[in-house]
Amino acid sequence: MTRKKRTAGPTRPGRPTRRERHPRRQLRRHLLELGFGALALAAITPLAQDALFPQPSGGDTARAKTVVSRAMLQNADTSNVCRRGRVALTFDDGPDVYTPQILEVLRAYNVRATFFMMGEKATAHPDLVRAVVAGGHLAQNHSWDHPHMTDLDPAAVRRQLADTNAAITRAGAPRPTQFRPPFGDTDGIVDGQARALGLRVVRWSVDTTDWRGRRPADIAATVLDQAVPGSVVLMHDGVANSATTIEALPTIISGLRARGFCTALDTG
Repeated sequence: MTRKKRTAGPTRPGRPTRRERHPRRQLRRHLLELGFGALALAAITPLAQDALFPQPSGGDTARAKTVVSRAMLQNADTSNVCRRGRVALTFDDGPDVYTPQILEVLRAYNVRATFFMMGEKATAHPDLVRAVVAGGHLAQNHSWDHPHMTDLDPAAVRRQLADTNAAITRAGAPRPTQFRPPFGDTDGIVDGQARALGLRVVRWSVDTTDWRGRRPADIAATVLDQAVPGSVVLMHDGVANSATTIEALPTIISGLRARGFCTALDTG
């Protein structure tokens, strides 16, 4: 996701200074990203570029498109029999303006999910953290502000994790026990700092790439085509395109259950 340009002034909790980053590693990665990005962007339209690199939803609830309707949920089936095994549904980058509608769909279908939260958003939306927990879901750690964790030195990594834990617990949720690294970007330092804070590193096995603005039918098809017993599905409740994820959710849940999978909190 596109990040706002840093301005001078006090460093926010969890946000490392430039000196705390690994400059050579960061420069090398950025050069590679720029090279591949230039090739990709040359082939797509400006409209497509907006979909590929959406802005975060932000904190204004008026900006959320209303997706959930009575018709959407009227046939919600709450049966959840594990004939073939469990599939975990997870949501990243929130809590944000679309989180309440995702919770509404999950409640209608009697689904429990895991929400990997950013510390700065948990601080901005403590009511949504509490709503997630009240719905029987897990509120877990997704860093303070979504950096490439391997660009940071050990102290900065620890602050990202510790400050996010504090933000989530301050909002009224249990202390997180899981950490999902942004971009799946981790190494021995990141894993070690997570363990020191009692966090298990959790990735995913089915990536919906819903943040790209894909059609709901395509998001659902990705899950239903790739799901196997024990799958962990990655979706997002905190990006600008999260409305399409909400539209896809009923098909995903019904389709998984029709195939004999139950939706569960187990992330492996």
